[in-house]
Amino acid sequence: MTPLRLDHRDFLPDLAGVPARDVRNLFPDSTLISLAGQNPQPLFVSVLIHGNETVGWEALKRLQVWMTDHILPRSLLIFIGNVRAAELEQRMVPNRPDYNRIWRAGDTPEHDLAARVTAIVRDARPFAAIDLHNNTGANPHYALVHHNRPDHLHLTSLFSPNAMLTSNPPGTCSEAMSAFCPAITAECGHSGVAANEDAAFNLLLDALHLDHWRNQPDRPLNVYTVTGAIKVAAEARMVFAHGADGDIEFPASLEKWNFFERPAGSTFARLLNAGNPLHVTTETGEDVTDDCFLRDGDRLLLTRDFTPCMLTTDEAAIRADCLGYLMEKQA
Repeated sequence: MTPLRLDHRDFLPDLAGVPARDVRNLFPDSTLISLAGQNPQPLFVSVLIHGNETVGWEALKRLQVWMTDHILPRSLLIFIGNVRAAELEQRMVPNRPDYNRIWRAGDTPEHDLAARVTAIVRDARPFAAIDLHNNTGANPHYALVHHNRPDHLHLTSLFSPNAMLTSNPPGTCSEAMSAFCPAITAECGHSGVAANEDAAFNLLLDALHLDHWRNQPDRPLNVYTVTGAIKVAAEARMVFAHGADGDIEFPASLEKWNFFERPAGSTFARLLNAGNPLHVTTETGEDVTDDCFLRDGDRLLLTRDFTPCMLTTDEAAIRADCLGYLMEKQA
């Protein structure tokens, strides 16, 4: 196994005018950047873990402009992730692991890279860790958080009132960092939207200026637990228009269900052939499809109240990952 190169720098080169697809002009390989601030305990920030999710890159540009007139209040440790995927404008390099699934033990060069980064970050004793992402579906801003503890929830509340308490999918960057500091994945909506990039930048500023954790969030949180990920069978033909030929039909407005509770007995999809090509699996791999869905004629009904999230009509994203998730709100 040939290790992947990890570069180290103590400065941030001029990012102005450089799109994420040209990141390798500045960072030929994955890079850790250490910037000294007034408080030496660093904030860890990861960007371009998925190459086509550019919000972190754009937030760094905004932060660099801000730093021209302001002293950095806290040290920063920045990980520039999958630069080869960014160059291709793809989520990941074809036939290589997803950089947001490599942060648990594994035997690929990518897993080795993630282990080296984790060791360095752990030794730096970070104040917090933020992994910046976009997503494909129509979702409000929300955070993935991995522990139901006050400091983790306080960090979450800096970004959004919506918190998804989960260890799924396994091997994410923020999950690895949550073992030794408050950590979230900040899901910032679609790529290329200025308001989403502003939200990411504002989150970084808030975290950089914070000097301690409170025993409660800055605002009320909607905390959801994940019942399971919704997978579509590989051979199933999906359609998003009534009357089209396929095996399972979803409404064209599917993404509008994200973060809105859907009651028990409501229709989730139409089954156009025998069998059910949808399966729901828990974070530990348990099949809970029958606990979530019931077939009634050609309709697939929810068995109890659920709040969907990350639902997408992007077939490539569904095939590569999942249709979305079913959640239940904590009391």
